[in-house]
Amino acid sequence: MRCLTLLALLLAPLGVVSGVVPTRTRGSLYALHPPTKVHDARSNVVTPPPCVAMHPAPNQRETRERFDRFAYAFLIKRNLTESFEYISAKYVNHDLLAGANGPGPALDFLSTIWDHVNFTNPRTAFRGNQGWLSYNATGVGAIVDRFRWEAGCIVEHWDTGERFPKWARK
Repeated sequence: MRCLTLLALLLAPLGVVSGVVPTRTRGSLYALHPPTKVHDARSNVVTPPPCVAMHPAPNQRETRERFDRFAYAFLIKRNLTESFEYISAKYVNHDLLAGANGPGPALDFLSTIWDHVNFTNPRTAFRGNQGWLSYNATGVGAIVDRFRWEAGCIVEHWDTGERFPKWARK
């Protein structure tokens, strides 16, 4: 049921595409470009440069501090630009909805739904080189994201079937 709700939420912007708007372009008087919700949503998000690996690599405490700043930007401030500053260019996304690896496809996906989703009950956990975010998202329900960190940057993400660690539950 949650999958159907998420699918409806994701496909809703596609139903908005409704016509053709003439726009002036170089080399021709007018070119026809259909407006898209993706363009509208992305216009509010600035794509940051990818996270650059730190040398020497931060220790576990320093990586935890970076994870906490990422989690705060993502869940509390809800600032995609700031949170994506921690994502490496070699980011591997195991989320089937994102479509491809790298920070671009994930940012494109999230920016289309970001203004329509609210988060409640945020929790975080961190151990070794992995961090977990747990929260409830409107229209979807409980979500757990797991991130693997390398040299101060997020390099891998999972959210399908993830569970918040038992050792971190209070």
